[in-house]
Amino acid sequence: MEEIIERILSHPLLIVTLSLVCLLLIFAILKRLLVIVLVSIVLLGLYCGYIYYFHDNFPLPEIDMNGVDQLKEDIKKWIPADLNISSFLDANRSRVSD
Repeated sequence: MEEIIERILSHPLLIVTLSLVCLLLIFAILKRLLVIVLVSIVLLGLYCGYIYYFHDNFPLPEIDMNGVDQLKEDIKKWIPADLNISSFLDANRSRVSD
């Protein structure tokens, strides 16, 4: 393996060619990532515009806060107060609930 590396390093034209290939590869990868980011930003902008213009025609449903409060109270029973890892991972659920 070292012999191959020595051969490559001994030819300056080969080093320049491989450097150019590496730069083109990096440029192509960054170009693709930039295209993906730009398309994502455009789609997010279109979605925000859609929500802004059509929020009167299609309003979000009202949330019953009593149900949310009840769900919060039910979830609080399962969250340990001390957040100790040994009590948090108590798989047999032998912990006393409040």
